[in-house]
Amino acid sequence: MMVNIMRHQFEELDDMALGSACFNPLIAGFKELRVQGGDEGTFYEGLSGGQQMLFIFRVYYDHVSQSIEDLYWWSAYFYAQPVKWSSLKAGMLHLTDQEATVLLHDIERELSIRNYPESLERFNHTAKDLEYDSELFNTFSSLYIRLQQAAPITIARLARYIRQHPHEFVQSMDERKE
Repeated sequence: MMVNIMRHQFEELDDMALGSACFNPLIAGFKELRVQGGDEGTFYEGLSGGQQMLFIFRVYYDHVSQSIEDLYWWSAYFYAQPVKWSSLKAGMLHLTDQEATVLLHDIERELSIRNYPESLERFNHTAKDLEYDSELFNTFSSLYIRLQQAAPITIARLARYIRQHPHEFVQSMDERKE
């Protein structure tokens, strides 16, 4: 599940576009596996370390970046899946992304203080929770602002990692004409 891309395209893509080019084959493979009823854990374990880092970040980021409500609900949902949550945190640590690491820690602290479930069996939260809890809404509003500030840094760090480790993401960088 690697991208085929011409060398000049790889070198010219901006950070977000490069991340997307490398993420697209991963998410397509994941969706295909889901349709076929395959094991998601095996899929993830089959990715390189860099692909795992990109995959978990983009799955999380693409959902939480849409709104305060999405940040709240998707964070609680990831938190209820300890393997996903710890993989996300580990990826940010690996990137030495202090801003994202602290942000995830603060989200985790907020969910933990409120005794949010750490398993999907007891998960019963909805985005509407914010409508009934102004303190929770204010907290996640602040966290959302921080997410918007931290995300470009994380995206740049991921792109730098991809550029330094193309063998983990790119199948071929031929210069042949298509």
